[in-house]
Amino acid sequence: MVVWTHLITWIVMTITVLLALLTNSHNKVYEMITRLGYIVIIVTGVLLFSHAWETEPSLLIVKVILALLLIAFIEIAFARKNTGRLTTRAVWSVVIFLVVVAIVGFGLAGWFPFVAR
Repeated sequence: MVVWTHLITWIVMTITVLLALLTNSHNKVYEMITRLGYIVIIVTGVLLFSHAWETEPSLLIVKVILALLLIAFIEIAFARKNTGRLTTRAVWSVVIFLVVVAIVGFGLAGWFPFVAR
């Protein structure tokens, strides 16, 4: 159940990040939903930590660092959007980090749910 909560929250957070960065309406709502998503993702990530540590500790450390960098890039992009200085480079940085963190996360989970356990 924790894995599904983690995965679904990542999906919702990805959608809200893209909506916040690529639209001009309800930005504050999308930003707040994204920030709530951070909390859920961090809590579920901590709950999944021990299992992941047993299977692949080095990849887990990489994922944690990448996820924290992703949060930083998202917040920088939000700040730039709010000040009218958002660039396509910042948006692409967020998108690339989202994809990289997702790939590392799925690899860490043994490609679940794409490959049955």
